[in-house]
Amino acid sequence: MKISQDNLSSELNRELFKFYLVSGDEYLLVQESIELIRSAAKKEGFLSREIYYQNDTFDWNDILASSSNLSLFSEKKIIEIKLSTLRLGRSGSQSIINLIEGCGDELMIIVSSPKLDRAAQSSKWVKLFQSDGGSLQIWPIQGDRLKAWLRIRMKKEGLIADRDAIGVLANRVEGNLLAASQAIEKLKLLLEDNHVNEDDIQKVIADNSRYSVFQLIDETMKGNLKLGLKILSQNKNEDKEAFLIIAAITRELRSLSRIANSIENGVSRSYAYRNNGVWDSRKGIVNSCLSRHNTSDFLRMIKLCLNADNVAKGQKKGEVWQLITNIIIDLASHNLEA
Repeated sequence: MKISQDNLSSELNRELFKFYLVSGDEYLLVQESIELIRSAAKKEGFLSREIYYQNDTFDWNDILASSSNLSLFSEKKIIEIKLSTLRLGRSGSQSIINLIEGCGDELMIIVSSPKLDRAAQSSKWVKLFQSDGGSLQIWPIQGDRLKAWLRIRMKKEGLIADRDAIGVLANRVEGNLLAASQAIEKLKLLLEDNHVNEDDIQKVIADNSRYSVFQLIDETMKGNLKLGLKILSQNKNEDKEAFLIIAAITRELRSLSRIANSIENGVSRSYAYRNNGVWDSRKGIVNSCLSRHNTSDFLRMIKLCLNADNVAKGQKKGEVWQLITNIIIDLASHNLEA
């Protein structure tokens, strides 16, 4: 069953499926949707949880073994599979099909993936989620929908914003929901009352003494390595969560890989930008980055981000800040193949 994000809560109250696919490149919304599914599953007794990240050591046989290792007295279990690519190959696709077809009452499968491309949408394993389980595609939020999302988000945090304040915040975050969420959290901490006006927004987002994760990405995409490393160091010293920085970089790299791939396959640059939600104010930044990197570069860097994410979450050993530094150096450098 195809489920919209707006209807997810009501659908979970109506019926809980045994398996879900949550796809999209908007990290914040993907994670929040998965958390809603987990919460609903917990109410039904699914108390145990295993997470598998698709990386170099990823083995479908481990997941299949875990899914079949359930006894009559076992706890109900959730298996989460976080895909970094939709290119699963015959073995990966069949493994997901086997998982779904063998999913009993004591097991729930939650798969998250990047935005589904045309090939993935026609694959058997995706269609199985759509016909027998739950399939949720997360779409970017822009324009009037972004303003509505910001207003609802603020209301949940106990904030009331006027129209001008919403408009200013929407223009500044440019569809980046992680940045918007951080700004709202900062407003909640700084304001003495719950009313937000345009001046409040300007004060929060005009603090140039500190650099945001998104300034880090923009400067790195421009090729400004020195400033990029300075911003990264400042974020580290301010105890920013490494996995949030990695998530923001990964989100941008996935968008860049789609744009580069479209252009390399004959799609006009203007159409590729429009189709991937590149705002006019960021076209120069994206142009600069595309002049130095191609699709292969971006896909390689996405794999580096996945490795860093595993380290940040304790799945692998390593120095996460050094791994992020390496990615920043890579993205700011000139790696375009001849």
